[in-house]
Amino acid sequence: MGFSLGEQLDITQVMGLKDRLQVELEQSDSLLIDGSEVSRVDAPGLQLLLTAKFLCQNQSITWKWEGASTELVGAAKTLGLVESLGLDNFTE
Repeated sequence: MGFSLGEQLDITQVMGLKDRLQVELEQSDSLLIDGSEVSRVDAPGLQLLLTAKFLCQNQSITWKWEGASTELVGAAKTLGLVESLGLDNFTE
């Protein structure tokens, strides 16, 4: 089972998600992200994911997507972050 982003990946959820991600990164050498339920996403949410992905790269922690909703991929595409976030496999 992956690390679920839930339905909202927006500014209202960023601090709680940041804390959860931090704990996960301290306890594991790999991170399986499930973004399949995301129905609302904004720039701060994507910024948090990008920061977490860079932290994983710097700490040699494997980052892999289990799933990504069309809303998540669409928002990443709008901001030019599909490749940076590793969402290439979920684009049409």
